[in-house]
Amino acid sequence: MIKQFVIASAAALALLMIGAPARAHHSANAEFDTQKQFTITGVLTKIENVNPHSWWYVDVKGPDGKTQSWMLESLSPRGLILKGLKVKTELHLGDTYSFRISPALKDPDPKTKLGFMRSITVNGKEYVVIEL
Repeated sequence: MIKQFVIASAAALALLMIGAPARAHHSANAEFDTQKQFTITGVLTKIENVNPHSWWYVDVKGPDGKTQSWMLESLSPRGLILKGLKVKTELHLGDTYSFRISPALKDPDPKTKLGFMRSITVNGKEYVVIEL
């Protein structure tokens, strides 16, 4: 009887743990306006290759000469590799790249814009990260 209880408890715990990441994961539509897309070009200042998403920091100079900081959410490091983008060898902090993005429904603060990376152009080649 105790053995069956332990097995049933372990199975229930395993099911709860499997479902946790799915519940925590959000849809791009919940945070970004996926009906809109545009291209920004700017200097790559930082990349955080973390799971489940990577974060890219880009400084974009506007027509008025002022710099606007952007945080771009993208795929996981593994997802980027599967798309053919060799982040460690093809990209360099301080270089300028173009990003096709969808803007956030709400920016985190007035100094920073938030976007979802749909593609990046590196050395004239566009890497489509995701189509929403």
